[in-house]
Formats: sequence, C-alpha cells, structure tokens
Amino acid sequence: MAEDRPDRPADQRGNLEAERDSEIEDLTRQIAAVVNSAGEDRQDLRDYAIGLLKEETESANAPSARVEITDASRFSPLAIALLLVLVALPLLLSIVFFPVGLAVLALAGVMGTWGVLATVFGRR
Repeated sequence: MAEDRPDRPADQRGNLEAERDSEIEDLTRQIAAVVNSAGEDRQDLRDYAIGLLKEETESANAPSARVEITDASRFSPLAIALLLVLVALPLLLSIVFFPVGLAVLALAGVMGTWGVLATVFGRR
C-alpha cells in the first residue's frame, strides 16, 4: 500500500524544477530576442551576456565563509628579513650592484628589527 501513494515531496520538487525550467527558458528567449535585434554587434552582445551570466552564477555559488587570520596567513617580518639578506648577498659581491645590495641589506635590518620587536612586545 505504501507503494501506491505518490511521493509528495518529490512531486513538489518536480513542480518547482519545472517552474524554474520554464522561467529560464522564457528569460533565454528574451535575451536571444535582444541579442538578435542588435544587428552588427550581435556577437559582442552575445559574449557579454554569456560573461554576465557566468559572473552572476559563480558569485551565487561561492561560499560566504568568514576569513579568519591564522598564524600561516599573518605577515612575518623576520621571514622577509631573511629573504632580503639572501637577495642582498649576491648584490654585495658585484661591483655594479653594490649600492643596491647595501640598500637591500639595510631594508633587511629594518625588517629584522621590526620582527624582533613584534615578537618581544607582541600580544600573548
């Protein structure tokens, strides 16, 4: 007897899908009519409509998650200082780029000082 009864939630879902399908078909016909009436700019208008549709549907599917700052995503001045020292060393060895190497090394010193101070006086 349970098999004889129609599944009502499935019927309702089917009706909603049919309504959505018909609404999408109507909107598609309207867009096609506007694009077809464009004349010479038909291809550009078609590409524009497709691009807009892709943008709108992708943004609707994007999860709305809150961005949290984690330890991995924080800025690390000590790490930047170490990388700047590695960049400055070869520059210091060349005659032409020696002043640039000094400037990069000075910047590495500033970043290193900032990193040490941020570590010592940072929130615990």
